[in-house]
Amino acid sequence: MNTRTRSNSLAIMALMTALIFVLQFVTVPLGAITVSLAMVPVSVTAVALGPAGGLAAGAIWGLASLLKALLGSSGMTSILFNMSPLATALLCFFPRILDGVLVGLLYRGFRKLTNSLISGSLVGFLSAFFNTLFFMSGIVLLFGQTAYLQKMMAGRNVLAFILSIIAGNALFEMLVAAVVTGPVVATLSRAHLIKGKNEEM
Repeated sequence: MNTRTRSNSLAIMALMTALIFVLQFVTVPLGAITVSLAMVPVSVTAVALGPAGGLAAGAIWGLASLLKALLGSSGMTSILFNMSPLATALLCFFPRILDGVLVGLLYRGFRKLTNSLISGSLVGFLSAFFNTLFFMSGIVLLFGQTAYLQKMMAGRNVLAFILSIIAGNALFEMLVAAVVTGPVVATLSRAHLIKGKNEEM
């Protein structure tokens, strides 16, 4: 990696880190779940810097999520933190890290088949989908037996509960993430900040 490439990577990482923290705290409440677009800078980092960048950005996202829970400004996650700080820390980090790594890998595959705009839109959509799927699965796994979560599930089985979240609150996140991420990725690709099919950084 040459000096210019390293500088570009550091600049992207710094900018996306700032955006992750800003967007994690700028959310739209929808019932018990809040809609966040923090996955957009995570997706952009994973696309620009690969799976390793996605891992780092996912970890930063997890840290921002945990900080929000500590400050008591994340309704559900703050409640879960009061029940079990360790389980909540695991819930904040692992789904987001896995999300970032998968997005980095999937973009490489999509980019072989189509252009950066479509590839970016696809991974933006999938990043929001994965975040909801992994996060809600983690909640069920770690807190499924608590009275709080049993009340939220309202007698539904695990699959029905997760699908109801994905089909409801998370659908808005997925669509907006796709619409925002695609053009950002395409712009970075035209600026040669992201490797294309025939480009080397």
